[in-house]
Amino acid sequence: MGIRLSEKAKKVVSVVAPSLGAALGGPLGGLAGQILGGLVSGGKVADLEEAILTQKPETLLALKKLEQEYILKLEELGVEQSKVEASDRSSARDLAKVNMRPQMMLSLLFIGGYFIILSAFFVGKIEISPELKEPFLILLGVITANVPSIMQFWFGTSSGSQRKTDLLAEQVVK
Repeated sequence: MGIRLSEKAKKVVSVVAPSLGAALGGPLGGLAGQILGGLVSGGKVADLEEAILTQKPETLLALKKLEQEYILKLEELGVEQSKVEASDRSSARDLAKVNMRPQMMLSLLFIGGYFIILSAFFVGKIEISPELKEPFLILLGVITANVPSIMQFWFGTSSGSQRKTDLLAEQVVK
């Protein structure tokens, strides 16, 4: 089941069911989508999105149960999620062996431009007409929301770091 949820719905899934949320954007997205489809009858994406966004307690509980089902399904299939995630990152690292200049330039341009616009806005160098103020603030919000993506590209995610820490702690205990 190919699921295209809004970013807001994906965030809700990621908070309530982190494993399912992480899988949605990765190589296990199909399996995660099938399991999430069980949240609503009929399998309509619009119904699924509405169910997720209403955040009713019974829906959130069902999401937690679906996450457990997802983890069990992975175990049944013999899929080690950490290996899938590692192979997904590996392809990005292979790209880095070739040439990282485009990523570096785009990251610098994006982050540099963002802070220039932000500081100019707060210092008062940018004057915005009243009719353009709301679209400007929306655009600024969208840009601000994407800053963490660039930071995660270069420095990794905290959830991945936490998983590595947990795996290392398990190895020490054994």
